[in-house]
Amino acid sequence: MTIRLSIVLALLLSSSFSASQTTNPTSQHLDTANDRQAAVEKNLLAETWVDGHAFGLEERMRILDVPGVSVAVIHNGQLDWAAGYGVRDETSRLPVNTETLFQAASISKPVSALAAIRLAQEGHLDLDAPIQNYLVSYQLPESNSQGEVTPRRILNHTGGLNVSGFAGYQVGGPIPSAPDLLEGKGNSEPLQQTERAGSRYRYSGGGSTLLQVAMSDITKKDFNSIMQESVLNPLNMTRSTYEQPLDVETWPNHSAAHNHGGRRITGGFHVYPEQFPAGLWTTPTDIAKFVLEIQKVADGQNGKILTPKWGTEMLTPVFGRPALGLFIREFDSEQWFEHSGSNQGFKCDFRASFKGGNGVIVMTNSETGYELSQDIIRAVAKVYEWPDMIHEPLKEKPISMDQLKQYAGDYAYSPDEVAFITMEDDRLMVQQLPYPQMPLAPLGNHRFQIIGTEFYIDFATRNTEKPESLSMSFAPEQHATRMTTKESWPVQDLILGNAEKAVSRYRKIYEADPQSPLVNCDRLVQLSNSILKFNQPDVAQRLSECITDLYPHNAGAWDALGQAYYMCGKIDEATKAFKECLLRIPEDISLDDTARNRLHSHTLARLRWLEKQSP
Repeated sequence: MTIRLSIVLALLLSSSFSASQTTNPTSQHLDTANDRQAAVEKNLLAETWVDGHAFGLEERMRILDVPGVSVAVIHNGQLDWAAGYGVRDETSRLPVNTETLFQAASISKPVSALAAIRLAQEGHLDLDAPIQNYLVSYQLPESNSQGEVTPRRILNHTGGLNVSGFAGYQVGGPIPSAPDLLEGKGNSEPLQQTERAGSRYRYSGGGSTLLQVAMSDITKKDFNSIMQESVLNPLNMTRSTYEQPLDVETWPNHSAAHNHGGRRITGGFHVYPEQFPAGLWTTPTDIAKFVLEIQKVADGQNGKILTPKWGTEMLTPVFGRPALGLFIREFDSEQWFEHSGSNQGFKCDFRASFKGGNGVIVMTNSETGYELSQDIIRAVAKVYEWPDMIHEPLKEKPISMDQLKQYAGDYAYSPDEVAFITMEDDRLMVQQLPYPQMPLAPLGNHRFQIIGTEFYIDFATRNTEKPESLSMSFAPEQHATRMTTKESWPVQDLILGNAEKAVSRYRKIYEADPQSPLVNCDRLVQLSNSILKFNQPDVAQRLSECITDLYPHNAGAWDALGQAYYMCGKIDEATKAFKECLLRIPEDISLDDTARNRLHSHTLARLRWLEKQSP
């Protein structure tokens, strides 16, 4: 594993890296919803956290490449606050608000389950009867596995069925019907009972699709109509639909999906004909209405849809956690229900209490959004004093300023792969491009926690006061050696903002050896994009201009230059660069078909947006 790949994996699991002092806020000392919201926004917590340090929401989003997020918090049995942050599409830059639709992904399942249980409550569906009794348009293949596949076992994932999840389909492409999906005529394998029903928990989105078909066969209605009539309308979930594909003219305020780099995916989002398990478009505010319904019946009251009897059915777990469409957890002996979701480019999660009327819903529009959702949930848990949801913090060890300064220096893993340890505002910091600067906390014995992550740095010393090397816990076998004051690499010039010097040195390296890994095109583009992300657009522009000079046929280089020009406010230059990118895409042999289509779609979207910006 290279050190770069190691850091990529680490950052995908990490938190924001510009630490601020926590104020240890609690709901008892915050009088208004606005106060509580503000406290959450500035007190995000990583799973491993250092006492006295928390992180701001907006910077966390930037570091994790999450363009947009929407949050709703339930307190004392009612919606306390809801807010949107960031943008719903990185090409249009239109803002997320509380009415912006996100794909709920697997959070679709508990909402769909409510409709199935309502059918049972009304006598149209027996949860313990064989699912075959209700199927007309599809028949589950016979299996040697024992035990009946029933609606109940489908809802709690004990039906012994395969097909856990789904990849989705391209907008504008062929979309199979639900029965065709079950027969394996889409991009997932045919549904089968592969083990004894009722014997163990095995997550199956395919089973949920089977129940979707059964519900349509029972009611003789399409699934979106079922959901609108039985759940969404009664709960006043007016910003929700199971329509697949989404009609973007009817629902213009919707989010696009984004990849790990925060880039809009081809087509804007994927289509999920697997509506029961993955097809809901909604908002956290609407999911809060669903949560409040479940909390009401959990408290023994009649809801708008369910009676307490059927609420108990829904909330009774088997094999520990899985209930009917939900998962049950205990925190400090208190029961909570929850579900997360993961579609292409959308990650979301919610958690809510059985008693007391507490809950939080987080929806994001990025492949890296799950980490953000967990940090937000922990921040809400801290502010609202929910029990047993946050690990005990690490404690900093006292260390003198003179001792801290001994660790500062440049440590090289290999040529132009340098970790920079610096002192800033009495705090030791680490930075290695293409990643951000991160604060360190001393733990003792030459170990420093990278604040906001689960990782740490170990420094090694021999006979000197100054450390001679370092290693990071996610790649402990790789050691970076302290450089002498005379050693230098171009990446150091980039860090210091000296673009011209860095570009001159990269050109000389290329002239001496065009195959040198230091001037590999993909590496230089990655450096340019990272510098751009960390607010040095002028440096990124100059580096990207150099890259297009060295690699004029590389479409990704022109894409990076277009982004840099755009961030520098040079709309005409950005437009020309993106048009050049379009011209280069067909001839760029470094692109496979998937990357080619993705870059083409992304560049067209950017050009459409730039046309709106031109005078």
